[in-house]
Amino acid sequence: MENTINYEKTRKILEDNIIRLMMEKNLTARALSIRIEKNEWYITRMLNGKIDPSLQVICKIAEVLRVSVAELFTKKEG
Repeated sequence: MENTINYEKTRKILEDNIIRLMMEKNLTARALSIRIEKNEWYITRMLNGKIDPSLQVICKIAEVLRVSVAELFTKKEG
């Protein structure tokens, strides 16, 4: 189906966007973890595709990175 969401691609886009935004804002995994009230281990595992964040965590990350949740799931061109 054309409209089927590809879970792996979507997760990779989310991970890539979070990493890119963290780099742009000079934010470490530790700093992000403190701001979203999770431990650094959680962030590292999430960014390595080992665990999936809840919607609540995604919303907190978007808030800390000052982007919309939709932006976290939008593929960055280039």
